[in-house]
Amino acid sequence: MSVSASGAIQLTPVSSGADLREFVELPFRIYLGDPSWVPPLRSDVRWIVDPKKNPFWQHARRELFLARRDGRVVGRVAAIVDESHNLVHGDRTAFFGFFECENDPKAAAALLNAAEGWVRVAFPACDKLRGPLNPSMNDEVGALVPAESEPGPPMIMMTYNPGWYLDLFAEAGFRKEKDVVAILAPVLDHSGDRLGRVAQAVLKRNPALRVRTIRMNRFAEELATVKDLYNRAWEKNWGFVPMTSAEIDAMAKKLKPILYPPYVWFAEMDGKPAAFMLGMPDFNQVLRKLGGSLLPFGWLKFLLEKRKIDQVRLMAFGVLPEFRKRGIDAVLYYLSMQEGVKAGAKRAEFSWMLEDNEAILKDLEVFGGKIYRRYRLVCRDVRPPGAK
Repeated sequence: MSVSASGAIQLTPVSSGADLREFVELPFRIYLGDPSWVPPLRSDVRWIVDPKKNPFWQHARRELFLARRDGRVVGRVAAIVDESHNLVHGDRTAFFGFFECENDPKAAAALLNAAEGWVRVAFPACDKLRGPLNPSMNDEVGALVPAESEPGPPMIMMTYNPGWYLDLFAEAGFRKEKDVVAILAPVLDHSGDRLGRVAQAVLKRNPALRVRTIRMNRFAEELATVKDLYNRAWEKNWGFVPMTSAEIDAMAKKLKPILYPPYVWFAEMDGKPAAFMLGMPDFNQVLRKLGGSLLPFGWLKFLLEKRKIDQVRLMAFGVLPEFRKRGIDAVLYYLSMQEGVKAGAKRAEFSWMLEDNEAILKDLEVFGGKIYRRYRLVCRDVRPPGAK
């Protein structure tokens, strides 16, 4: 979408229910007619940005901004400071997220400057602005790089945006900081190929290794195991911030109704938790048809359409440091793919991975995985107070 730059840009914080509705609704206008965009549930967006509901905001602060031209909303952004991130990483980074904007460089620059200006006043020690994150590395990450990505809708909880967003960031003085990538692989019966042979060899070589799917009748117990495994397995990753117990509880509450148990795996060594893998059917194939709401008939459409889902996203995988390099990853990949065959899945996405995580990227080549989408995090230095 292009716009005429006839009037001045007005920047205002979101300060009313009407402003919040404008914030939530803007993407529905920007992506109108784009077949690759998946409308989010409006209720989910409101929940994510609500400091009273989303436990992420117990250790973070944010300010939402709207950009208007001639009285019409043309862009939005959130300025975010996560105190846990800066404590864990020992740095002074602020973030921007939920960025949506028409192809209007002046509006984009005004939005990003407003985010930085809020950071300079509220958290003057911050020296870097990074994004986009919606609102953290545990959520939607980065801006799609269309020139280095295959076309089509994103899978569940992955981002999508027009190609001009990266141009808008560059014009506003942002530079690349880190890319994350998504791997796509065909879902095939691997019982007789290399992955199957590797998995069987690992199981034979490690008689104390036990693997199983999630026990939904013991969900609270399983969730406690996930809390420990998730944070310990990822603690050394670039940008990672451990999720609080309240955050994991909130995510589990949202995902539990749509979990598919054969895609959720645990590995135990000598009876001790060693690894887990979380896969989800690609419910974006259903959300594309709901128009951002489950009412009045969205639930019925959801129930009818979910049987047609033929993709899976393997969205979280972690092995504790003491159990790495034993092939547990190959076993869980293999078993997940076999369950995908049974469920009628055609494709599996492994996402996301850091672009420089060569060990995992190489492992995924074993069963035909390839990088097919790239997402970019950009940054710029926060200017000192008083700078224009």
